[in-house]
Amino acid sequence: MVETKTRKELPNFGYIANVKFPIEEILKLCESLDLLNFDNYNDIKVSSNSKQSLFVRVNAFNKNSFFKEEEAAELEGEKYRQIYLTELDPKYLDQPLDLSSNNSRMARQRRLDPGSENYNPVADELNYNTRNKLVTGLFETILDSFSDKITRVRLAYLSPNFSIKPHVDYDPSYITRLHLPIITNPNCHMHVFRNNVEYRAHYPADGRLYFLNAGLKHFASNNSNEGRLHLIIDMHGQNSLKDLVELECVEVSKE
Repeated sequence: MVETKTRKELPNFGYIANVKFPIEEILKLCESLDLLNFDNYNDIKVSSNSKQSLFVRVNAFNKNSFFKEEEAAELEGEKYRQIYLTELDPKYLDQPLDLSSNNSRMARQRRLDPGSENYNPVADELNYNTRNKLVTGLFETILDSFSDKITRVRLAYLSPNFSIKPHVDYDPSYITRLHLPIITNPNCHMHVFRNNVEYRAHYPADGRLYFLNAGLKHFASNNSNEGRLHLIIDMHGQNSLKDLVELECVEVSKE
């Protein structure tokens, strides 16, 4: 077992050494599953009535503040889209669900603690570990390659000339986040703020798994005329980081 590290102990960006997946085969799989039709990516829009709308509603502040374009309606948006490969454990769908959204740091911590009276299973990423029918072929191979508990997995489409806003998700001691770029270009970047300094890095579509320190303030930008597609894998545990190599990044103020 690898010792669990916090956001302060981990780099801004990194990649997993000695692990590569064939991007051309992943693209063929996406095509066969109609996953290159980005109109299908509606899992973070409440109007889509997807099972994921519960997660969107319980994180309404984040959705409205960071992920949708300003002109879009509440809990909607077209320029940042996702389609999920995992879903909420069905046992929680039959229980009364608290879908209230409170973005204070203390409230977020309480709702993720199973020992708290404020525990909210819909907000807890650890409960999004039920694979759906999209987990087949290489997607299944990729997820089966981890010894850590896989939680929320989704394909994320970032529209041309759009950036999501800076935000903080979860400390890596709770959720470790890896990105597998599938369609990208050099004008697509991940950004992280550490000690009030902004850094950025590009994740190429070279088959590698890239680490993002989502416990730090971060955002994604696409300053190109082409859409960007990443497979985002969240997991509980850090065995995947035993071969983590820090990725070179640029201090934005020094560009």
